[in-house]
Amino acid sequence: MKQILGVKYASPLEREYEAWIVAGIEAYLKNVGLRYAIWAIGSSQEKVWPADEKLSVGSKIVGLQFKRAKLATSGAVGKDRLKWTFDQPAGQLALVSSTPEIFYCLPTFINRDLRSEALHHCLFWRPDPSDLNNNAWYDNSAAKTPYKQLDESMRWGLFFERLMYCDIGKKVGGSGDVDSLTAKITAFYQRDTLLRAIDGEREGNLDGEEGTYVLVIERPE
Repeated sequence: MKQILGVKYASPLEREYEAWIVAGIEAYLKNVGLRYAIWAIGSSQEKVWPADEKLSVGSKIVGLQFKRAKLATSGAVGKDRLKWTFDQPAGQLALVSSTPEIFYCLPTFINRDLRSEALHHCLFWRPDPSDLNNNAWYDNSAAKTPYKQLDESMRWGLFFERLMYCDIGKKVGGSGDVDSLTAKITAFYQRDTLLRAIDGEREGNLDGEEGTYVLVIERPE
């Protein structure tokens, strides 16, 4: 268990998970010979379609919302203590649940020694729009949430296969399909930034407030 949930130096930050997993996705797609574009979306980002990435119509687009893995503060270290929270920023869970092409990307490890294999130690999961809850657990049958056992959710291999088979994600019919998703995400974070400014919260992003990426993969016909 220490190889997965052991804390080395400190628990990884959300932005570290993002960097490790995105690097894994890029390496995988390069190895299988597919053209792709992947970029982060936030409140200050206006770029909605990388000008140097002209992927063909028929590509697949998907959003990835990263969340930091956490351990519950009490009890012995074990898989029943691994959890993720979706309460920051407010409304993000509803955004993901109402947008079928956005998936949460949930790391299942704490140990930094696994960073080079991060892509193979994360879940790709969507919440149930009819039963939203801000807490999810890897495998905790006693948790008071409908998301108490996410351990059997999709891993990267199945996620990629379903994306290529058009079972998930959105097929790109033109640049407008990419623009619409990125604009929706950007508008959400701009609203969140404005609300925090009105409430007098400090400027800047708290860890875990953004971490949203858009991935477009060209599908060979």
